[in-house]
Amino acid sequence: MRHAILLSAAFGSLHSAMGWSFAGLVPGPTCGSAGPSRQPLHILDVGAPLLASAAVLVGTAFPAFAENELAELAQGQLKPELIDPQCFAKSCKLQTTACAETGDCLKGLTCAAKCMGDTECTVGCFARYGNQALDDVLSCTIEDASCLKIAIVEPGADGPLDAPLPPKALVPVTPASMSGKWYKVMGFNSNYDCYECQRNSFKPVARQQAINIARDGQVVDVDVEYTMPRERVGSPSKSFQARLQEKLVFDTTPGSHRTAHTEGKMFGLTFWENWYVIGTNDRSEDSFRFVYYTGKTLQNKYEGAFVYARKPELPASAMPHIYKLAREAGLEPTNFCAIDNKCFNTPDPQLANPPPFTPVAIAADSTRRDIDNAFGESAKTPSSSWERLLVDASEFLEDPRPFGKAIFSQQKKMSEIREFDFDGKLLPSENYRAGR
Repeated sequence: MRHAILLSAAFGSLHSAMGWSFAGLVPGPTCGSAGPSRQPLHILDVGAPLLASAAVLVGTAFPAFAENELAELAQGQLKPELIDPQCFAKSCKLQTTACAETGDCLKGLTCAAKCMGDTECTVGCFARYGNQALDDVLSCTIEDASCLKIAIVEPGADGPLDAPLPPKALVPVTPASMSGKWYKVMGFNSNYDCYECQRNSFKPVARQQAINIARDGQVVDVDVEYTMPRERVGSPSKSFQARLQEKLVFDTTPGSHRTAHTEGKMFGLTFWENWYVIGTNDRSEDSFRFVYYTGKTLQNKYEGAFVYARKPELPASAMPHIYKLAREAGLEPTNFCAIDNKCFNTPDPQLANPPPFTPVAIAADSTRRDIDNAFGESAKTPSSSWERLLVDASEFLEDPRPFGKAIFSQQKKMSEIREFDFDGKLLPSENYRAGR
């Protein structure tokens, strides 16, 4: 993988230039102290190369079907001219200091750097350690102050006539026809579209607010929900519900290549997306919307597709139509994932609210302890302080790949759903039950 070569160089620059080691990130006991040292870590010294490693990985976490241009840019090594070390202390001091004071921010960067360009591994790191401090420092150093000069894509949304063409003809939809709650039930891009318990709610925005956002389109609020696992050393597994809000602008420009466009942030970095509605249900079918999209960040470009349904389950009567639409768009429907939405049928009492990596999600105060300072307040007894230190050391030193792999291994392809045949037709129940 060419991303892995670039990342290896970035992480290597950390060791050679700064003499940093994993052990150096874990504070040891000071003389006369029964617990972890509270001495500040010198992230202003090691921040640039460490964040460079993480930034490159964040780029790979936004998948592209083309090769990762970042690897070409660095030609096998992270060039010194791509990093401005003074910028971290001068322009992003508050964010960098906050990262230094937030153990999970450092753990997230360390975890990502050890992934060596592996996308699944990197997503797993943000699912496990993602927090506001990490998002803030990446946003400042990459986008706001350009401490890391790794942008290779022009910022900003595509114009309606400049957006990529859709893979098949658009079908007419209006904000009114999209209003209300929709569940994602099928997804094409495993890195974006296949997380569990996905529900999107559409509602119109106030007239004046809509005018301020877009003068050439109709605006709706989109409330996005999904869940991801968060496993920590020494703690029981939890599922976290992420929630974020987006503004989706429906284009009204004659000849527009797309249905709508949106902008948001993930991993602290901005993304811009074009949405193309390329299929809707017939009157006799269960309701669905087939959406293809293209998107970009400053580091990469990507694409994907998903199917909305009004219920958190596959729209059985419409599946042959959906399969046909997918193939007309050059997408093989049996390669789509079937999104697990069973949480909407049986509420999980263990479900908590803090986000895995979305800065605009709503986090419950009661769960902040899972994402706050790993080197924070000393426990009341020396034994618990040392216990916390051992957990910190384990998390800094652990191999992050198994957890990332586990997240994606839970996804199920449509080819594994025995209820439907190759053309999406519903099989008699005795057929698929016998085959299970």
